[in-house]
Amino acid sequence: MSDIFGKIKSGAGKVAKDADRAAHVKRIELDIGSVRKQIEDQYKKLGETTYKSNVNNEPGNPDATAIIAKITELNNQIKAKEDEIKKLNQVESVPQTPPATPAPGKKICTSCGKENDASVKFCSECGAKME
Repeated sequence: MSDIFGKIKSGAGKVAKDADRAAHVKRIELDIGSVRKQIEDQYKKLGETTYKSNVNNEPGNPDATAIIAKITELNNQIKAKEDEIKKLNQVESVPQTPPATPAPGKKICTSCGKENDASVKFCSECGAKME
């Protein structure tokens, strides 16, 4: 009976871990949206300063250089956040590698790689149907 509760607890832990990862990814995506809004604001500012310097026949505009540097910095922040999301998704999708050959009277779950008794119909670790 305690084995059943252990399996339920293990499954609940996996669900909680997946939910935490999804929430983390969503927070990063929201951060990316915020940074994109900042970039949009910088583009508007760049356009305004460029326009004003052209209207006033001013040679180079030092404000434009600073704005361009800020846009570059914000784009780098987005790339770092996108890389973080990729890393989170890669870590979660790496399957466990099953042992090369199961012990006599055993079979390997194709879903999680856990060794089970040959007589079971479902994996004792993840609950997947055994072949």
